[in-house]
Amino acid sequence: MRRGAFRGAEAEERLMAVQPARYCGRCGAPLPPGATFCGRCGTPVALQAAAAPPMYRYPAPPPAARQTRLAPALIAGGLVVILLLAAVVVGVIAASQLSGGGHSTCTSNCGPKLITPLPEQAAFHSSTYHFTVNYFADFAVRSQNASGIELGTKMGTVTFAGSSGGSADQAIQSVVSGLPSSSYQDVTLVSQLKGAHLGDQDGVGSVYSANLFGASQTATRVRLAVIAATRNGVTVVMFAVNPADVKNFPNGMPEGQLFDYLCTEFSWS
Repeated sequence: MRRGAFRGAEAEERLMAVQPARYCGRCGAPLPPGATFCGRCGTPVALQAAAAPPMYRYPAPPPAARQTRLAPALIAGGLVVILLLAAVVVGVIAASQLSGGGHSTCTSNCGPKLITPLPEQAAFHSSTYHFTVNYFADFAVRSQNASGIELGTKMGTVTFAGSSGGSADQAIQSVVSGLPSSSYQDVTLVSQLKGAHLGDQDGVGSVYSANLFGASQTATRVRLAVIAATRNGVTVVMFAVNPADVKNFPNGMPEGQLFDYLCTEFSWS
């Protein structure tokens, strides 16, 4: 009997060791193996098992975790797009400035414009007849004295000379008749110059055609312009020579506007 009881108690202890200890979910009293009711408070064991919460519960991931991880990526992507747009705008502005295309014309508060400066001027003053001729400094001075000056232009020559007394018409006739025949031949009147003047003094003028012979004895068709004016007993004559170009220039003189400019800049003392 004792051996069987011992064996029975031993078996019961082994069973209890195998099964985990249980306790009442309401009062905390230990529950023997196989018990269906709590021996202290009488609560059914089956209801306790159904009502008891699970021992381990894994918390669900927070819903904002993914958004938190995506936020830095979105910010970085936005910065990259802004930098790309800025680079494109800078490139377009630089290209337009280099190429000059699409540049609008400035109409107000504009910077200084680059303008080709006019040639520097020089002046000749006649100490005998007291007149002044302003001319471009790049003209060649061929000869000069107290009465006048002879200048070489790009295509011809122009001379200013003064004399005492006489009239403008007489001065023109004297200049034309005094041309050396070895250089000027077939001198023919072409037209009268309307509005001829020297400075602010009205005068008379004529245009002639001629053949000019140089050192090689080769004849060149030329046009001659003679303008004369008189003031206070002093007569000044301008005599200009140019290659004849009847098709492209008035009076056939390519530098006709230049000669007119010299007459305008002429001054009497």
